[in-house]
Amino acid sequence: MEISKKLFNKTALIFVLSLATVQGAMAQQAKANKEEANRIKMEHDQIGITEDKKSGYTHTTNAGAQWFPQADFGLFIHWSIASIKEVDLSWPMMAGTQIGWTRPMPDSAMVAKFIKDGDYFAGHHCEVDNSCLTPNQYWEQAKDFNPQSYDADKWIKAAKEAGMVYAVLTTRHHDGFAMWPSRYGNFNTKNYMGGRDLVKEFVAACHKYGIKVGLYYSGPDWYFNKDYQSFMYYGVGKNYPNIPELDANLKPRTTTRTAEEKQVHYEAVAAYIKGQVQELLTNYGKVDMIWFDGSPDIPKGNPAWKNCITMEQIHQLQPGIVVSPRFFGYGDYKTFEGDKSVPTTKQDGWAELCMTSANGWGYTKSPLKTTAYMLDKLVNCRALNTNLLLNFGPDKTGVFNSQQYQRFAEIAAWMKVNGEAVRGTAAINAAEYSSVPATAKDKYRYIFLSPNAKGADAKDETITFKTTANPKNVKMLLGDTKLNYKVQNGLISVTVPGKLRSQSVGVVAIEL
Repeated sequence: MEISKKLFNKTALIFVLSLATVQGAMAQQAKANKEEANRIKMEHDQIGITEDKKSGYTHTTNAGAQWFPQADFGLFIHWSIASIKEVDLSWPMMAGTQIGWTRPMPDSAMVAKFIKDGDYFAGHHCEVDNSCLTPNQYWEQAKDFNPQSYDADKWIKAAKEAGMVYAVLTTRHHDGFAMWPSRYGNFNTKNYMGGRDLVKEFVAACHKYGIKVGLYYSGPDWYFNKDYQSFMYYGVGKNYPNIPELDANLKPRTTTRTAEEKQVHYEAVAAYIKGQVQELLTNYGKVDMIWFDGSPDIPKGNPAWKNCITMEQIHQLQPGIVVSPRFFGYGDYKTFEGDKSVPTTKQDGWAELCMTSANGWGYTKSPLKTTAYMLDKLVNCRALNTNLLLNFGPDKTGVFNSQQYQRFAEIAAWMKVNGEAVRGTAAINAAEYSSVPATAKDKYRYIFLSPNAKGADAKDETITFKTTANPKNVKMLLGDTKLNYKVQNGLISVTVPGKLRSQSVGVVAIEL
């Protein structure tokens, strides 16, 4: 009796400790999710991403754009001069982000000390590895940017084999460096690399492999706007008193601009943006998507907006184009950002989640996320009518490394077996229910099993699916293996043997 009591107490203690560990992990994950959401929101505020709920704009009905809601999967490519020093694009030049993104926020006394000491990076991780850059130091990377090994054909071929339907290239990020020889501005390949057109090579590869062409373009241009903006992160100035404006050397700015000078600049911004967007939409044949990211450096309501590019002009240049909502405050689809931001409800309109394959958008030495993790995000997106735009960053020579190509190959292998579960599918209808994420297409329902670290050593799992139709056939797509199931009051219960589980996403197909 005493032994049984001790055993019970020990078991209870183990349970309590295990529960505490799980709860602790969940709390830590919730904190990470909140921190990422805060950072993304502040970045969006910095670059002027807003939502115009009064626009009345609905997504385009042009026949050439109707590929998007079932595009399923796309390749995002963040690439710029930042690859020289292997830092993320644009944001490393912005001081004070560590203050602005930190939660809980530092108190005013601490921030005042940062400012007094001239420590404008204020504990940013770049101070640890000596990678902090002023804007001018960041822009100096342009003189060393000459990607001799750039082979867009190899990129897009790998994307095609991985089942990706569209690809989006950063033609110009917030840093202002344009990846084509633009006639507008003086910070592009016209002034560097002998005028090589990196965008042209990308578009040609997309057309060759039948991949929809997407061009990323930032509304803000911190190079063009460098004499009219502060390089102190705006959230710091908003939340703390006596914050100086910083120039491109991260020194307190001593000059001020008159209202007349500012207005002349706003008109120049409008002409510059309009000219570059027109080039992108007229120089390369069919362009299927323009992925705007942020609003131009023109105050809302300023008359200079009348001379900037308009939605109507964009559709005149490319009638079948899909436009992101991050420029005008409205567009053809809803955007989610970051793998902690997978939507939690079915999307009735067009939607897309963009996320990174590593920690950061550009090329860095941080390890890649696992293929199983990426695929899990893909199927969760598709179960809610959302496309996944997965980002990879090439290095300074224009190459995806071997680990990145390994991810493409592993995704391709999964797609070869399970691709029908995400290609052209949609969320299940409101009358149906699944205990795990699921998609639908015609008479088929595809049920997704989360990756299991134990693989074939995992335990058996029972999943349920409720529908008004009767099942005709139930199987695992991997191995085309029939599964045992039972039906009661429209509820299909399927038992998946542990030996059929894998360390990647598994798919059960139900034919009705």
